[in-house]
Amino acid sequence: MRERGKEVIYVTVTDGGMGTFDPELSPGELVVIRRREAQEAASVLGADKHIFLGYPDTDVLSHRELREKFIKLLREEKPDGILLPDPWLPYEAHLGHVIVGLAGAEAVLFSPMPLFEPKGVPRRVSFVAFYATHRPNIFIDITSKWEKKLEAIKRHKSQFPPEVFSPFFRYLEMKAKEWGEGKGFEKAEAFKVLTPYHLHGNVDTLEC
Repeated sequence: MRERGKEVIYVTVTDGGMGTFDPELSPGELVVIRRREAQEAASVLGADKHIFLGYPDTDVLSHRELREKFIKLLREEKPDGILLPDPWLPYEAHLGHVIVGLAGAEAVLFSPMPLFEPKGVPRRVSFVAFYATHRPNIFIDITSKWEKKLEAIKRHKSQFPPEVFSPFFRYLEMKAKEWGEGKGFEKAEAFKVLTPYHLHGNVDTLEC
């Protein structure tokens, strides 16, 4: 997207204060580290702006409050589309990812409606692209971007020490090759890309 001249804005919802395998780190220390690492990773990928919402890590997020935060961001930043974790991924045990995905999708649906809080100029978003999805409908060739993807992930050192990164990397590489197979790509990224019309009362969305 950056190479095509698109503006990219990162939004980090939680402070990452619990996401480590190192028992020597305190949550306060980790928050500082995780913020720096997130900024470095976003910089590797060329993000134009990075917004931190600062919610405590692993706490149960307020769906309504987060939806309102997302609606506010959509109306202020005016994106054409947003990327979210797929909240309908089977067996997803991280409730934070589920709530972020649902609240973001709901924000896309309600942002054009002026009576939804918070007040602001209504904004229609063209698409939502769910990542970490088991029902992708779009495959993007990332062969030439693979090393940059890994470089960005490796910046999250506190979250991915070598013993954690190694099996994670093998899985990422296997899926990237699988998604690219038969499409003329060595490696691909997969998304479930939907319009707002797919997000409410559409019985065909699962098969789109």
